[in-house]
Amino acid sequence: MIGRTFIFLSLALTFGVFSASVAYADHSSRGLSILEELEKGLVGLADHTLPAVVNLSPYVPPSPSIRRQGDTKGRPTNAGAGVIIDGVNGYIVTNSHVVKKAENIQVTLHDETEFVGRVLGADEETDLAVIKVDTDKPLPQVNLGDSSRVRVGQLVVAIGNPYGLHDTFSLGVVSGLNRENINISRYEDFIQTDASINPGNSGGPLLNVQGEVIGINTAIINYAQSIGFAIPSNVVKNVSRQIIEVGKVRRGWLGVGIDFIPKNVAARENIDVKEGVLVNSVFENQPAFQAGIKVGDIIMKIGGTPVNSPGGMIRLVGNISPGQSVQVDILRQGERKSLSVKLGRRVDPREQLANLNSNAVTSWGVEISDLDTQLQNKYQVFNKEGVMVTKVFPESSADRGGLKEGDLITAVNDRKVTRKLEIESILSQLSDHEPLSVLVDRKSESVLLSISPEH
Repeated sequence: MIGRTFIFLSLALTFGVFSASVAYADHSSRGLSILEELEKGLVGLADHTLPAVVNLSPYVPPSPSIRRQGDTKGRPTNAGAGVIIDGVNGYIVTNSHVVKKAENIQVTLHDETEFVGRVLGADEETDLAVIKVDTDKPLPQVNLGDSSRVRVGQLVVAIGNPYGLHDTFSLGVVSGLNRENINISRYEDFIQTDASINPGNSGGPLLNVQGEVIGINTAIINYAQSIGFAIPSNVVKNVSRQIIEVGKVRRGWLGVGIDFIPKNVAARENIDVKEGVLVNSVFENQPAFQAGIKVGDIIMKIGGTPVNSPGGMIRLVGNISPGQSVQVDILRQGERKSLSVKLGRRVDPREQLANLNSNAVTSWGVEISDLDTQLQNKYQVFNKEGVMVTKVFPESSADRGGLKEGDLITAVNDRKVTRKLEIESILSQLSDHEPLSVLVDRKSESVLLSISPEH
């Protein structure tokens, strides 16, 4: 009995080991098969997308004084990458910092074919640019996907030319979405990825596994590893379309100054601090002013889309065409209201400052006047000395520095001022980029501001 039991146990153990070995081998085989399929897919993805990624470098016109024909030693170093989004018409998307305001750029395809591309336009606000090359036959292209469908954790591939290593293909995942406050550009809504992005990847595509462009690689954090950022493809679609059609980007303008909702205000209104933005200034005769928006209002939604940060609202408004009416939902002293606002056109601060009249201190973006009886009555400033701020241009350096209409400037760089000419004299002795210390009297309070003139 014992002998038969031993034999039975031995057979059972042997069978169990054999079964486990077979199961392991079967599991290993399935795992290997999955890896082989993944590898096959990545190789196919590379074969499909690499021909649509181009190398971009500064264009140097041919000249015997520069180099002999056929001599490549003097060829300019790599500047970045780009991706062909329309092969029939020869349209290439890249970063604006790659083209650096150039009119022409050297474009090298995957097969080493070279073109001299023309920069159609660049948008520094989003760090995007469009290049056009003329070709007799369609070029390889990849399609722009829908970045609103991107999710954290999905596989992505980055392609570019890091350190001059052309057609570098790296795999990673989406690490985060809606990244802002990175201080790379004004309209920040980045896709974060751990796919390897290095200098030279700028302007190259971030692709999903279907081979669609979901972002344009734009930046890295130098002191960190595996933290790269890409501009979402839906932003690329909007910006590139406008550059191709009109040569520049036209953005909506509301005409308000905004900030995060303070905790005490959120508690008073029984809302979360991310349920809107607080209006801290309304520019006179601008769309918000004309629609009846007031200082202290909380903007909750723009066109039905919730607002959760100042940067988010700026992007929302900027993506709406000027002249279009949009519904703005606000909270005012506990009461919710819906206002229709016809958006104006956001003017580039440099364009705005270039058109100021002779009464403006153009390096600041303000209009100032000597204090007289009329201004004293208008701004309720009596028995004081200084120079009155009569206008602050939206998004100028003065506006960003906190200067407001109605402020009475009493000192500049620790020098007392009582007349406009005295301020102009101080400015004439400074370099164009030197910041200014400005002391103002505001509602019987002294406020010290730091203003950096426009470059």
